[in-house]
Amino acid sequence: MKPLLLCSALIVAAGLPARAVDFVRQIQLIRGQSVVYDIPLTGTTGEVLSKPLEGDGAILQLYAFEDEQYNPWSLLDLNAGTLAHANVSLDSHLLDLDLLGIHLDIILGGSGDPDPVAKLLDEKAVGTYLPEATVTLRSEDPYQPPRTRADRPYGFGISVRKLADPSDPRGGITKTRVDRDFKIYHPQLYVPYPNGAGQGSYDESFEFSRNGDFTDSTVYQMLPFGRPTKAVGEETFTAKVPLGSSGSQVAIGSATIQIWPVSEAVVENIEAGKRYTAVPSAARVVCTDLYPDSVTYAQIYPGAPVLGKVGRVIASSVVSFNTYAPQNAVVPLSVTDADVGPDGTYTIEVLTTTPFNNRQPERVSYVSFDLDRTIEVHGNLVNSEGN
Repeated sequence: MKPLLLCSALIVAAGLPARAVDFVRQIQLIRGQSVVYDIPLTGTTGEVLSKPLEGDGAILQLYAFEDEQYNPWSLLDLNAGTLAHANVSLDSHLLDLDLLGIHLDIILGGSGDPDPVAKLLDEKAVGTYLPEATVTLRSEDPYQPPRTRADRPYGFGISVRKLADPSDPRGGITKTRVDRDFKIYHPQLYVPYPNGAGQGSYDESFEFSRNGDFTDSTVYQMLPFGRPTKAVGEETFTAKVPLGSSGSQVAIGSATIQIWPVSEAVVENIEAGKRYTAVPSAARVVCTDLYPDSVTYAQIYPGAPVLGKVGRVIASSVVSFNTYAPQNAVVPLSVTDADVGPDGTYTIEVLTTTPFNNRQPERVSYVSFDLDRTIEVHGNLVNSEGN
């Protein structure tokens, strides 16, 4: 029955007092009854001591009050001794939580009207005899927290420790179950829908009955979208075990990966197959859902479209991003005589480079047209006498 030291640090805007007190809630089972303690975080920095840990274990929940003055949340850092560490990244709206060797990433809310009800950011279970699990999700994109593109696979890994041997007469927890959940994001704001809309669980789950390290290198997202390539949201894998005899399940490990849609582009004001005396000055490319880490550009080359062909980059079309969420862009196609050769068929191709495909360009869109700069004059020559 030892207390757990919780070290907290809140980073807020200077001179802006919080409207409510963030807190850690401790829930534990003592002789079959749930006992709840709320531990306030009253200063910008400091330490709080948990209530004694006893019974089957305890659940630590992290709560915060939303305030429009803080964009996003004011809570920056929470530590629970050597067991737990939580961090809220102010620019990414993401919560990183490590507990019992577990890593977890969670999207948080942002600005808006103040809500008088504290919001649960995350929870973890602690206990002397609880199994341990570290869940990891890996993408071709090295960015942290993990993210991937809707058409690309990602890797799943779990390390399970301290499961009891079924033959051990002392008993104990012998299995852990991994559930797979999802959240759909708003297609323009790229954040979860409020009030739990667009959230759910997949039917599949996995059960592990022995300690060890387990991996699956080719997991594909299953977000419920009519067009899978335009899926936008997140998927979470959570390892759970029963706590006590009530049948309730608690999380001992979890990890989340964001899913961003495949980009699209349309070349406007150039009609496929049409003959032009010059590339129209109003020609442009409209790009949507460009990957957060990407360089996108248009190139022009003679002939019909050919995958992998290297043409002349149209300088006005180059756009680069290194951001948190997908981006949209509209860029002009300023083609000069120096960019083209003799008259004939030309192709303008839109390409993008991302962490995927070994950072080799991938075609997003193209249009082919005919360039004919010859001017023909038809008429008759006559003299003053009408001859």
